[in-house]
Amino acid sequence: MCFSFEISIGTFLVSWSICIYLLSKNLNKKQIQNIIFLMIFSSIQLADAILWYIKMKKNNINYIVTSFIIPLILSLQILYNVFIINNNKNPMITLFVIIGILYLFYRFNGYSKSLCNNKLSSPIWEEDLKICEIIIFAILILYPNYMRILDIFILIFLIKLYIGGAYGSLWCAIANIIALYYLYKY
Repeated sequence: MCFSFEISIGTFLVSWSICIYLLSKNLNKKQIQNIIFLMIFSSIQLADAILWYIKMKKNNINYIVTSFIIPLILSLQILYNVFIINNNKNPMITLFVIIGILYLFYRFNGYSKSLCNNKLSSPIWEEDLKICEIIIFAILILYPNYMRILDIFILIFLIKLYIGGAYGSLWCAIANIIALYYLYKY
């Protein structure tokens, strides 16, 4: 979990450095798509770093990051998976994506604060996410990879059980794990 400015910015820099290095290699189309998706995915750590840097004070920077930058990055994850990786042409899925993206901007309109009930204090974007929201989002960014969706469900359950919230910072651990996996695999 990301619980400080240093860890958030470090995660962003490590993930992006690995991605840039891997993009300089001779990768196939699927590998390039995976790397670009990881770059979008790990960009959320830059947003979290900004929130940590301002100590999550309720100010204009917090509002802009929470209400616009975070939903934009989350929307890009959905768009990239549905339209670039999976080349969607289904109008019903497109409608679902549009509704999902509009919901993200509606849902995160406000200010982030810190979850301070444990040692793994973490940003809560506007209001902590509901399990059903996380599940829908996971499906949108991981479909049709059912094993990854199942992995995320298990991880979400463990986070809820042991930490109690601030699911958005799952990006921190996941981004580094995936980056190191790609570095090893590619």
